[in-house]
Amino acid sequence: MSTTVRPTKRQKVISSAVSLFRSTHDVKKVSLETIAEEARVSPTTIYNCFGNREALVYEVIKELVRANLERNRALIRSELPFPRKLIGIMSGKLALASQMNGEVIEKMVRQDKKIAPFVDEVYEQEVKPLWKELLADGKKQGYIDPALDDEALLIYLDVLKAGFSVRPEVLRDFKENMGLIERLMRLMFYGFMKKDIDLFRKEEE
Repeated sequence: MSTTVRPTKRQKVISSAVSLFRSTHDVKKVSLETIAEEARVSPTTIYNCFGNREALVYEVIKELVRANLERNRALIRSELPFPRKLIGIMSGKLALASQMNGEVIEKMVRQDKKIAPFVDEVYEQEVKPLWKELLADGKKQGYIDPALDDEALLIYLDVLKAGFSVRPEVLRDFKENMGLIERLMRLMFYGFMKKDIDLFRKEEE
């Protein structure tokens, strides 16, 4: 006996919206009627499920965040070498940004007041623990300095998160800023020093 669960109309609408948003350069031009046609439901069904187009956009954002989170969780907990995990996580983030319209990216980065509680909860409850797992794995495999502690990492992530919320255009205009984003990622993971300096003069103690 088959145990396949058929997607609900709500799930079909969200999946169709995600697909259409990814295939257009202007999310605002994707009408509810177009989404309804793609999902093979009536426009009335969408209004009944979501109320309006704005509410549907927020559900699309939630779906994208959840999908990216599950992908990263699987990567981090896999048996892959640490560099492959890191490359996979970064390539996933870049692919997500490149596929989505600026309207959606900006809502995610700026944390529009309607989506902010969801993003904050996921960040605190899901993202931070996964980065701690990645940090521990990187130390175990010899790629991360054993002296780096969880507290420093989490504060650093908070700083990065706050920084992108102040400059959302960096991710919103992703394709135009590809070179800058690559430099920022290199700075994030390697710092800006080519040679180590004993800044705190610990070697002299």
